[in-house]
Amino acid sequence: MQDSSNRKKNFQKENVAQVVKTIGDKPLPHNLKFEKSVLGAILVDGNCLDEAIERFGSSKVFFSSANQKIYDSMLLLHGKGIQIDIITIGKSLSDQGVFTEVGGDIYLAELQQSVATTAHMESWCETVYELAVLRELINACNNSITQCFDTEKDVGDILDSVERSILMARDLGAKDVVKSIKDLVHNSVEYFHKLKNKDETVTGILTGYPGLDEKITGLKRGEMFVLAARPSIGKTSFALNILANVALRRRDPPFSVAMYSLEMTDEQLTRRLLCCEAGISEKEFTNSITNADWNKITNAASTIMKAKVFIDPTPSLKIMELRAKARRLRKREKIDLIIIDYLQLMRADTVSKSDTRQIEVSLISSGIKSLAKELDVPILVLAQLNRAAEQQRDGIPKLSNLRESGAIEQDADIVAFLHRDIEAHREASEDEKSRGLEAQLIIAKNRNGDIGKEELVFFPKIMRFRSKRKYDIENANI
Repeated sequence: MQDSSNRKKNFQKENVAQVVKTIGDKPLPHNLKFEKSVLGAILVDGNCLDEAIERFGSSKVFFSSANQKIYDSMLLLHGKGIQIDIITIGKSLSDQGVFTEVGGDIYLAELQQSVATTAHMESWCETVYELAVLRELINACNNSITQCFDTEKDVGDILDSVERSILMARDLGAKDVVKSIKDLVHNSVEYFHKLKNKDETVTGILTGYPGLDEKITGLKRGEMFVLAARPSIGKTSFALNILANVALRRRDPPFSVAMYSLEMTDEQLTRRLLCCEAGISEKEFTNSITNADWNKITNAASTIMKAKVFIDPTPSLKIMELRAKARRLRKREKIDLIIIDYLQLMRADTVSKSDTRQIEVSLISSGIKSLAKELDVPILVLAQLNRAAEQQRDGIPKLSNLRESGAIEQDADIVAFLHRDIEAHREASEDEKSRGLEAQLIIAKNRNGDIGKEELVFFPKIMRFRSKRKYDIENANI
């Protein structure tokens, strides 16, 4: 009996000594009593493991390496459909060659006897999880300090690394769930059912342009939509039209849109949005504007002020900076759509002197696509076409005209070209401009749907594109 007691004390002493780590003279936050209670509850009632899995995700939340190994064994048995008890856990640990290392029968028995009831399982799990998050934060901060003293590292790289480590601490326990094909088929059938019924949870955010929405079934989360054109065709205007359709037309709940403008100021964009919504040209303000027109402006201002639209005019934005800004805004405002104007004005985080502009644009493009997936939002990114587009037959752009990098075509889920006869439009009469000028939206790539065209009408005075179809945007279900 004395020998058994000594072995128990020695195990506890060695186990704690093995796992306790310190910052200075302070041990990292942990509570072995709560960890033992969680494992003991699972041994008493195997159903408690489901609650632990939901909160923890992995054994990383346990401070004790022995507790980590025991929890991993529990997960292993659970996955095989084997009942969890002292006998099955002991065998699993023995098969792995760690039975003695974790304390053997003595420690397993102690775990089981450590709880009289499983009623407090939720609070135990929460405490263990919170202490694990604190440890991760401490480690992240400690590593950040070390990196800050490394003078050879780029400051931007350090900032990105610090932010990423903080986010990883916040998301501790997030799980990559492996599903069976049975579950996946069930989910896919449910998806198609919702798609058939035009359920907006799967159709994505509708742009308000029917031909486009029919082909792409909306701007979907995690996708990168590239809208490209030559200068002065109206890329920014079309993007603002989509922004207005998304953020101003929907009643409840409203969509939230963030626009990162590297070319125009936030005030310029706001003025253009106001004039477009009011249906008044900015030039009219230099003449004698009527009271009726002024009322249109004030009404448009009232509508826009209620919208959840955020504009960031930071020039020469780096991917790292965009990622940091978008992460914070997404978390704070629950952003539904991001618009970037435009890709070629952005900068890669780190580019060596030997790297070409094509390589830099490739890094920018892949960075935007990665951000769309990370934040789980659609990103509409504007891009320029090269001059070769103007020299082709009818001036119709092709995918090869995407300026400076074929990686844009590769990374994008959807590529659309905005096209109109700019020379003919310059010579158009005022009457022709007031009736609208012909334009096209050419969907050249669609990873999950059809390609094709939508015929548009462009009103240059108010910088608005409309579909040629009979389509009442106010009554549209967007």
